[in-house]
Amino acid sequence: MYGKQTTVFDSDLYSSLFTESRMREIWSDDNLLRCWLTFEATVARVQSELGIIPEQAAIEIEQACQNIEINWPALAQGTQTVGMAIKPLIDQISAAGSPLVSRYLHWGCTTQDLLDSGVAMRLQQTLQRVYQQLIEVGEEMKGMALKHARTVMVARTNSVDASATTWGLHVSGYLAEVNRHLNRLQQLYPRAITGLFGGAVGNLASVGSQGMATRERLMRALGLNVPCGINNASQDAIVEVVQCFALIHGTLCRLANDVETLGRTPIAEVLEGEGGGGSSTMPHKANPRASNMIQTLARMGWMYASGAPAMLDQQDVRAASMRVLNWTILPEASNALSVSLSRAKKLLSHLIVNEDRMRANFDCSKSFIMSESITMSLANKIGREPAYNLVKALLSQANGEQSLIDIVHASPEIRASLSAEEIADACEPLSYIGCNDALIAETLARFDEMKVIDIA
Repeated sequence: MYGKQTTVFDSDLYSSLFTESRMREIWSDDNLLRCWLTFEATVARVQSELGIIPEQAAIEIEQACQNIEINWPALAQGTQTVGMAIKPLIDQISAAGSPLVSRYLHWGCTTQDLLDSGVAMRLQQTLQRVYQQLIEVGEEMKGMALKHARTVMVARTNSVDASATTWGLHVSGYLAEVNRHLNRLQQLYPRAITGLFGGAVGNLASVGSQGMATRERLMRALGLNVPCGINNASQDAIVEVVQCFALIHGTLCRLANDVETLGRTPIAEVLEGEGGGGSSTMPHKANPRASNMIQTLARMGWMYASGAPAMLDQQDVRAASMRVLNWTILPEASNALSVSLSRAKKLLSHLIVNEDRMRANFDCSKSFIMSESITMSLANKIGREPAYNLVKALLSQANGEQSLIDIVHASPEIRASLSAEEIADACEPLSYIGCNDALIAETLARFDEMKVIDIA
């Protein structure tokens, strides 16, 4: 029924802003049950291969898991009563299956085995999706960095005009962070997709001498990483994933902040080109909605990152209360990042880069932002400190009418050291972008290396 949902993630109005279709499917209840049913069928097959349960039992358990029609209202009611969904699900499978299913289903397992392995299976899907999206965003950045490698703009530090740079180099700064995020995802992936099979208290007692073999074969069959030692009280890998997501949000938020700031009317150097974002009352407005949403999603991601360490608040073999937090933190954190990456890709692919306005804004300073360039040219003749003091003293007397070139030309001290050609060259921004091209090239080369590495 429309209009009855209570969160932005399932809202009829807002869900498209806060969820990405593939990520929504990954964290759906349907997929959750598919993971649990796959686990039960797989552990039965592995145990039959090891002679722990009869082969026929494994066949019938797999058939029951494949053919069961879930009674969702009963499962929801059972979950409310038990506090976890695993026992009510096992009850339904047993009731729908043969006596062999009832006898051998869930052999040697405990609820946490399914919960944690189900999380690992969905994190595997999640991280592969995020990794691919990050590469797609990186491709957009790469193309823009190449196209605008020589597009001069004002470099601003602490919100103040500083010196000359290019839009291509600026964009390559985002890409450098993307490179590190790809590396982080590669490193944490094996830890994040580590499953669990340990039985009631993690020591595999209910499986006996075949416990270690069962665990290894099960994880291999599920495509998960085999755990080392006992991990029942450990949630560090999950927390690490959420924290990594927060770092990626940081890059996307910086991009959004720059687009929003550089798109202000007096600056107008870059503009969102997707359309939309109109005002309900002011016809002239086109609000930067993509940037706004990326900023909002980043704040959500950082909120999840600040709350995720609460899952580490464990004691004894395990504690359920803190573990339940991942039921909400992981799906929401995953959707928030995925939809933000989707918005960022679209933002970049439609971004309007106003090269003429970038140069015009540069020229508005009357070349004053080339003061370091003049200083360094002069420093080659008279030393850095004397050159700095001389140029600073001249600029302190400027009345706002003259350009830097005019002031320098009017200085006998500077003209004694620099020719008119040297002064003109020092005031040309493209002559003072240093290792711009090399910095862009090494960042792009690193991205090309990273993107071909298969996370799986």
